[in-house]
Order: sequence, then C-alpha cells, then structure tokens
Amino acid sequence: MQVTVENVSELSRRMTVTVEDANIEQAVQERLKAMLPTVKMAGFRPGKVPLKMVARTHGGTARSEVVDKLVQESMREAFTQEEINPAGSPHIETMKEDGANLVYTMVYEVFPDVKEVNLTDVSVEKTVAEVKDEDVDTMLETLREQRLTWEPLKRGAKQEDGVTIDFVGSIDGEEFDGGKGSDVLVVIGTGNMLAEFEDQLIGKKAGQEATITMTFPADYRAEHLQGKEATFAVTVKSVAKKKLPKLDKEFATLCGVEDGIAALKKEVRGNMNRELTTALQAQNKRRVMESLTSNNELTLPEAPVEREAQYLMEQAKNNLRNQGVNVDGIPFDVDNFKDSAKNRVSLSLLIGKIINDNEIKPDDDRIKAAIDNIASSYEDPDNVVEYYMNDKEKLSEIQMMVVEEQVVEWIYDHVKVEESTSTFSEVMNANAAA
Repeated sequence: MQVTVENVSELSRRMTVTVEDANIEQAVQERLKAMLPTVKMAGFRPGKVPLKMVARTHGGTARSEVVDKLVQESMREAFTQEEINPAGSPHIETMKEDGANLVYTMVYEVFPDVKEVNLTDVSVEKTVAEVKDEDVDTMLETLREQRLTWEPLKRGAKQEDGVTIDFVGSIDGEEFDGGKGSDVLVVIGTGNMLAEFEDQLIGKKAGQEATITMTFPADYRAEHLQGKEATFAVTVKSVAKKKLPKLDKEFATLCGVEDGIAALKKEVRGNMNRELTTALQAQNKRRVMESLTSNNELTLPEAPVEREAQYLMEQAKNNLRNQGVNVDGIPFDVDNFKDSAKNRVSLSLLIGKIINDNEIKPDDDRIKAAIDNIASSYEDPDNVVEYYMNDKEKLSEIQMMVVEEQVVEWIYDHVKVEESTSTFSEVMNANAAA
C-alpha cells in the first residue's frame, strides 16, 4: 500500500492511498457466492438462483460492500502507518480503480501540535478558607429551621408568623389562572408571596375572612398579570409561630447522631470541611483552567468542536428534562454552545500536553484518599470503597480527577499565585452560582 500526505491548510490534510492488487473483482465474486443461499427470485428454489442472475440484481450492492470494506481497512492501516490521529471522520474526495489497484484521496483534520504551554508572567488567584465555629453554629441553626414546628396562636399575625390561608383571586370580577389556593402556608416577610399581599395578612386571626387588594408588578413573571390590580378573597385558617427544637441530645438523635450535641457538632464540622474542600478545589481549578486557555490560544479543528457542542447541547436538554421541563418546543441552537466547546477542546489538548511532557500519573495514595472521602458520607464506607475499586469506569473517573488535581498543582507551581482568604458561605455560594 502506498500513502502520500499533503498539507491543505494549517490543520487540514489530503491523503492519497493506493491499495495494490486489491482483487476487487475476485472479492465481489466471493461476496455474490456468499449471498446465493439467501437470494430469493421467482421461478427458483432458495439457493438455486444462477450466479449470473444474482450478479445482475445484486452486483452493485456487492461491489459497494467490498469497496467500502477495503477502504475502511486500508484507511485504518494508512493512519497507523503514518502515525496520524485524525480529529474527525475523513471525507473521501475521489476514488478510482486503476487496473488491479484501488486509488482514493481523502481530506481530514488533525489536532494542532501544541509545542509548549505558555505560563510566563501569569498570575492566578487561589482562594483559601476554613470552617469556623460560627459557620458550624449557622449550620446548626439551618438544621433547626429544617425541623421546626408551628405553634398555633389566637392573636393576630406578625412578621415571621406562619399564616395558613385559602384564597381566590379575581381581576375586574373574573377569576384568573393561578389565582386560587387552599391550605397555603405564608410565612410573613419571607417572600412566599408578593410583599404587598403578605403585609395585608398582618393582624389577621384564625377564622377571619379578609379582602386583599394589590397590584402585580410590571415585570411579574406571569405576563397576563403584569401591572394588573387584583382582589383576593382570603380565609385565614390558622396563625402560628415558629417553634425551633432545642439543641440537645434529642435534637442530635433527630439528626441521626446518638452521642449528643458535641458529637453532632463534630459530624457537622466534618461534613462542612469535606464540602468546603470540594468547593475550593472546583473554584481554584476553574481559575487555573481559565488562565491556561487565555494564555495559550489554539487553532482548533472543526470536527471535535462540533462534537463537543452537540454533547453540551444534549447535556443541557437532559438537565432540563430532569427538572420536568418539556424541551420539545425550545429552539436549541448548537452554535450557542460553540464557545464552551472550544474552551473544553483547548483545555483537553493543553492538559494532555502538560501530562505527557511531565509524565504525570495518578498518585495511588491520592486515589485512595479521594475514594475514602466520597465513601465517608455513606453509612457503609467499606462497601462504597469496594464498589469504586472494582468498577473500572468509576475508578477511571477518580483517576482522571486526581490527575487533573495534580495538573492544577503543577500550574500553581509555574505561575505567580495570589492568595485570597474567603469565608465558608462565600465559597459555597460562589460554587453554587458557577
């Protein structure tokens, strides 16, 4: 087999392949003979159709199959021979039979040759934070809020009281969609309902009926209500105040910890430390990767960018489906995902260059620590560890995660690091927003 390669552009190549002594005719005849037992034709028993008649009706198909197989096999061999990793599926330009030879040309894209990763004069911010006593106290208050009960009241409602109501809304005497509710708990001052509605519940008592009049904001989410004045017939079914559980052994047991409040605080702090470590790694990794791509601009082949954009679009659709959204009527455009796709493809190439040049391999101790960290949040950590260690796909995910962490550390070692101190809540909020 003869192979020649020419450069068409920076990333585009044209390859000419000559398959010598292809024996196409012989292969076609063998293919036709293999088809004989299954060919059906009027006037002939199965398997008794003459070869010439089979060739007349199925010769074109047999030839196409033979040539296609020959091209695919020779294409793989040619890429292996020339040590080429195409960035996408090649496109056949020309093809001809030259005597006993098959000659074809194809064009394809290649990935850019990343000569070096430039980190000269690069500064990267690195956030550090720790879980403080007040963070633990705040988390415990959150746990109390999640387990609060409501104590019925005979007095009128005040700020932060819970008022359970039935209501029917109307505009110009006509009920409107979404304007009716039964047994709705409104906690005054928390924004469950519009503030103008909530404020008019202050002073109302259980069993009382009231009329609330309000105007919907001009930018209200339901367009048919924007700027409209509405009247609500309200029945107050109950008024209650929050009753938070005491921070005692009973509360710790309620949270699944049997050894009292000190043990609960220890477990809460441990969980918060794990969450903070994960969030800091994610936040700092994003900054490092942004610096990597912004300081190393690459010319990218179209095919992998298109594939990645398609993947990101499908991922966005699936995320919406998982939230119960019907995506059939949403006009998704793959071009909207191209910038993110280019960034991801660039990162893949740059990270690969760093890994190869520095022979970075996943550290076994770090892999074990990562799996132990995941397992620690489960009731039976040993089973989780065993699951990850015995599942090749899951283990591979952890290995790649560890390698990326090692790459991030390598980059920090080669740039100017600007350390900034943050709080637990700031880090967690930033991570959630990202």
